[in-house]
Amino acid sequence: MPADAPRLIAIADSSPAFLAAAANYVAGMPGYALAGTTASMAEAVDMVEAVAPQILLLDLGSAPVRGMSAIREVKALPNAPAVIALALFYSEEIATEAKTAGAVALIGKEAFVSGLARALSGLPLTLGRLP
Repeated sequence: MPADAPRLIAIADSSPAFLAAAANYVAGMPGYALAGTTASMAEAVDMVEAVAPQILLLDLGSAPVRGMSAIREVKALPNAPAVIALALFYSEEIATEAKTAGAVALIGKEAFVSGLARALSGLPLTLGRLP
């Protein structure tokens, strides 16, 4: 992949309105490209395998335990992307759980734009797969 190639971001979120808004925002970010979206947690792993994003924004949904399981499932894939967990609201407790499951950060949807900027700034600049 060329050094100036954009980082690929995929999004898995069950809220159609949020998914559309987040996809639109990511598609316009310099240095990044939207790799794909899904509204289904069950399809998130398939999407990651199919489009090979470097970053996955993964909604924890209304059942955070299931969301933590999805993070672990994605992180178990060969060449797993960096996972940034999404929750309706940020909480330290959920952030700790998400990081323990393998996410690099938790973003509260109430502050998506600033939270995404902070999370992405903490990732290594190398292309290829991220931690």
